Amino acid sequence: MAEVEIGILTRGKPTLGMTLCSLLLQQVQDIRIYIADTAEKPVINRDDVAFALRLAFDRHIPCNYEYLRERDRAFSRGRLRILEALKGRYIIFMDDDIVLPSSALTRLLEDAQDPGVFGFVAPVCRHSAYPTGYSSGNPLYVPGALFYQDHLVREMLLEYYRTTIDTLDKTQSREKTWEPAFLSRLFSLMDRACLVQADNEVYHLDYKEPLNWNAFQEEIVARSEEKARELYLRIKKQQAGVER
Repeated sequence: MAEVEIGILTRGKPTLGMTLCSLLLQQVQDIRIYIADTAEKPVINRDDVAFALRLAFDRHIPCNYEYLRERDRAFSRGRLRILEALKGRYIIFMDDDIVLPSSALTRLLEDAQDPGVFGFVAPVCRHSAYPTGYSSGNPLYVPGALFYQDHLVREMLLEYYRTTIDTLDKTQSREKTWEPAFLSRLFSLMDRACLVQADNEVYHLDYKEPLNWNAFQEEIVARSEEKARELYLRIKKQQAGVER
């Protein structure tokens, strides 16, 4: 079974320790975790995180940590740093307020290994950021989804996080995009199989967090999907030129 590389982006939420422990107690132990911290104070100094890192040591699971001082583009820069560090085939982007049942990764891998090259395999996220009834016409990407990283996917994602401003970034911009809409559309454009496992649930713990309704404005979703299309076509054209 191939190693799963998991990147956790945190801004210091108190649920981070729970997220870490739910990953460290998975049935699948062939994982590697990388934490990118954009909080005001380094989370590694907190007891819950220190205890979770001790659990990682006891379970022989590599768990690396990096503190980033980026503020204006903390989300995009954090995702970029995670992607730069994770170069394997099976990748998961995890938020710091998601927890998984112990069988969740096993279930994701069961469907991921059948088709070989695929887009993503996603669990169902309870209390998701998507509003009830939201649909884009494509399988919806959520934090905790397992995606397949080859050279093409890696190049597109590196370019995306380098050049865009997400709705979660503090920087003001009229060109903001929303990551879930971008990723849902990107893998569809690539014509790679994407699957949502209706019987595999993960949980968003921040029940007090208001939904980011701005993310669902039609113009932001449309801009995110158009960015996916533009990036896909441009990088495919570049690769075709190199192959010639």
